[in-house]
Amino acid sequence: MEPVVVLIVLFVFVGALMQRTTGMGFALVAGPFLVVLLEPVPGVVLVNFCGVVSSSIVMARTFREIRWPRVWVLAVGALLGTVPGALLTTVMPGWAVHVFIGLLIVAALSASLLGSRYAPPIEPTTARTATAGFFSGFMSGSAGVGGPAVSVYAIMTRWDQRSFAATLQPYFIIAGIGAIAAKILFDGAHAVPQLEIGIWAAIIAALVLGQVAGEFLSRVMPVHIARIIMIALAFGGGILTLVIGLTELAGR
Repeated sequence: MEPVVVLIVLFVFVGALMQRTTGMGFALVAGPFLVVLLEPVPGVVLVNFCGVVSSSIVMARTFREIRWPRVWVLAVGALLGTVPGALLTTVMPGWAVHVFIGLLIVAALSASLLGSRYAPPIEPTTARTATAGFFSGFMSGSAGVGGPAVSVYAIMTRWDQRSFAATLQPYFIIAGIGAIAAKILFDGAHAVPQLEIGIWAAIIAALVLGQVAGEFLSRVMPVHIARIIMIALAFGGGILTLVIGLTELAGR
């Protein structure tokens, strides 16, 4: 197996593990690295695909705690946001996509961390929920990373963590499918990662194994420790993606 394939499978595994232990984080952890290892647009599509599968596995265990009214409002906003997000990165050159995704991840994570400390509480109105979904969908369609926008919304509305994590799973499934469809609509078959069947099988296996490992890890590791690890990996991946984009620009 080629080193690039090994790295793809490894980051898919780690992303799935973080998804199971924290309720979110697959795209944040695995996304930047997959975008670097593959072409930008196929990398984002692979992130969306893996996110859909990973969230489907988690949802099977958290189904009873899902708040479906919020899922639908978030999803409507997200589906509207994925269209401009997918279109933007489809027409941008590769180096610009890397720079954009790197900046977006670092900025979104920073906003999420600052929001947890300084954001004032607000009422979770329908308009605010849909707006959070729109920005999340835009980020999912452009960079494959829709978590930080809804995370800030959850912090500001003081949404209970268990209910929030459960509700995110069907939302991520809907938003991910919408983002994939938008990418294919604007970029055709080129948006789909051109991987052999064996590699796809290895990716699916990594997703399942990551979820299983995350199940065991969640029993022994406090959630706040898992979040610190997730944020550190996501920041590292975002900075790496940004540096690679700037390097590509300098070499033009």
